[in-house]
Amino acid sequence: MHLSSALVVALLVAFLVTSTSRYIYTRYFSRRALPSSLPWVGAEDGSCFSRARATLRSFWHTRELVFEGYEKYSKKGLPFVLPNITTGPEVILPMSQMEWLLKQKETVLDQNEVNRSFLQADYTMLHPKVVTDTVHEDVIRKELTKMLGDYTADVIDEIDYAFRKNWGVDTKEWTEITSYYSMLDIIARISNRVIVGFPLCRNEEYLSHAKQFARWVVVEAAFIAMVPKTLKGSPISTPQTTDNPQNDYIQWSIDHSYDRKDRSLRTVDIINKRLSVIQFAVIQSSTITLANLALDLASYPELPSMFSHIRFEVLNELQTTGGEWTKEALARMVSLDSVLRESMRMWGFVSRGVMKEVVAKKGVTLPSGHHLPRGTKVGVHASPVHRDDDIYPDALEFKPFRFCLNGGLRMVDDYSEKVVGNGIPLVTTSSNFMAFSHGRHAWYISLRSPFVFRLQALPRPPGYIVVNQD
Repeated sequence: MHLSSALVVALLVAFLVTSTSRYIYTRYFSRRALPSSLPWVGAEDGSCFSRARATLRSFWHTRELVFEGYEKYSKKGLPFVLPNITTGPEVILPMSQMEWLLKQKETVLDQNEVNRSFLQADYTMLHPKVVTDTVHEDVIRKELTKMLGDYTADVIDEIDYAFRKNWGVDTKEWTEITSYYSMLDIIARISNRVIVGFPLCRNEEYLSHAKQFARWVVVEAAFIAMVPKTLKGSPISTPQTTDNPQNDYIQWSIDHSYDRKDRSLRTVDIINKRLSVIQFAVIQSSTITLANLALDLASYPELPSMFSHIRFEVLNELQTTGGEWTKEALARMVSLDSVLRESMRMWGFVSRGVMKEVVAKKGVTLPSGHHLPRGTKVGVHASPVHRDDDIYPDALEFKPFRFCLNGGLRMVDDYSEKVVGNGIPLVTTSSNFMAFSHGRHAWYISLRSPFVFRLQALPRPPGYIVVNQD
């Protein structure tokens, strides 16, 4: 049977029209099987057209909708629906339901699925294996975490080189820098000193590609998320093999493949793609964090006295370790941690605090009695909590020593946060501090292994700035 070209075109057009119409309805007008009693922020009249307007509004004004919903519903102990044009509507819970959220089993609510959807990982992470297997976590837990102390001297050397290259060494004339781009280059150099080693970490072409990939993943994910599934392609892989012994991430991955007796894990293709994904995991979030910190420091009116206080603390701790930036010394630099925490409180990398997806076939029922079907995203947003004056007095003001005991606020706010010494460690999360998310899968991506490196490396650049800059 042969179909005429006109009929084929007509069928294709009909398919595209039907698919597009269904996509538009589902994306903008549908309630997604959510209970009618759940209010949609920005669409209080409940009509499908108001939901569509609110969804369109979320493209540029999600933060406004989050804060509006927090004041109108969350602070009154009520859940609400947040329209989201890129990932679909999210059910936002009040803080009183946080403990319930964290206690749910992964067979009921899964955070990895949200991370996968947020990053459109099946497309942006370059290869399906990168999304589903545990090589990142296995390799870095076994090798990088174990040897991180051995890299201290290399990291400090690269920090010094990177800051001199980007910020200069002229002590007489002012040097104009762009906070984000200078920190992007600095973090890329520091992280790659550990990931691929010297001299590749100073190869400008390699660094350029690493930085570009790290910068564009989230942007690309946002646009891919808006493409109908029927129009999305599939990731393609062309395996090759290699052997190149080094003491770096590439060699660790090869060794891991031999341990697993899986040849497919050591192809050039898959290792290169994993390496690219590690660049994103380590570089982008750290860059934004430190770029915001640099702006906070530059605009702080009492910067000289603050620098003097932190410099005394840092130098005092380094003196006890013979000048070594050890993990133990960093843990005792509570003022440095407090400055970082305060900047992250004000300018978190993402607004999500904890977000999970309902994966139980029968759905889940909230403490409020609302039943959510499978596939619903449910969680708590961090930004309005971090800027709530009832939780953080003068929440819109940058107070560098807010998280030190001598800063006047003892932030022991729930069942999980603990004070260590004279302050709260940078790594500590709670229902009131979710810059790293909160709970079992703290941090906003499923590639949790680079998190260990970030947490130990993150305070070192600010420490270097305090000691070496005025």
